[in-house]
Parts: sequence; C-alpha cells; structure tokens
Amino acid sequence: MNIETRVRQMLLPVFYLPSIEEIKPEASLVQDLGAESLDFVQIIYLIEREFGVVLQPDAIMSGATAEDPEMMFLDGKLTREAADLLNKKFPGHKVPFAEGMTKHTIYLAITVRDLAAAISARMNGGEPHA
Repeated sequence: MNIETRVRQMLLPVFYLPSIEEIKPEASLVQDLGAESLDFVQIIYLIEREFGVVLQPDAIMSGATAEDPEMMFLDGKLTREAADLLNKKFPGHKVPFAEGMTKHTIYLAITVRDLAAAISARMNGGEPHA
C-alpha cells in the first residue's frame, strides 16, 4: 500500500467517514473534509504513529521542503522563490502556489495528496514522493 493510500485510510476515523473512496487524494483537508485545528493535532499524532515521523504543522504547510518553513515567508507572505519551489515539488496541486499567499491560505489549500507528499519527504530526507 503506497503512502497516499495509507494516509487516506488513516484519515477515515478523523473525519468519521466509512470508506476510503470518500477521501479523494485531491480533497482539501480544510475546505473539502472540514478539518479544524484539533483535527490537525490528531492527524499529526496519527502520522507519527503510522509512519514513525514527526511532522509539525508548518512542515505540512511547506510540504517538508524547507528546514525552516519560516524562511519561505517574508512579512507573513509566501516568497516567489518558495512558491516556485512548492509548485515544482507539487506540480499536480489543485490551486497553484503563488507569491503573496499567507499561511492561512496555504492551510486552506492543503490536500490529502500534499499531506502524503510531506510525509514521504520527511521519510526520504526532503524529496516528496507520494
């Protein structure tokens, strides 16, 4: 079972869904599945338990592409370089990352596939592979 499928399976009890088919890889955790801050706490715990990696909320947002996700932002807004990096790392993302996006906007757009890629990146030393 690949990481993306394992993540979809892991998310079933978080969102009280009966079937993996109800959690599409392109579904946004917040906008489509309704994740709230407490759900992210549970998701981070489940990631550590299921995959053996520690993934902080900022690492989820950055796709685990930066040692320090704060370096991706200037005055609270995504830099052009960081947007280009995220678009390169996640070419199939539902909404392209753009310079000036805030952390809040990025959190709203994080998909199940992005989460799987962030886990994969953490497991593989920085390169996302879902």
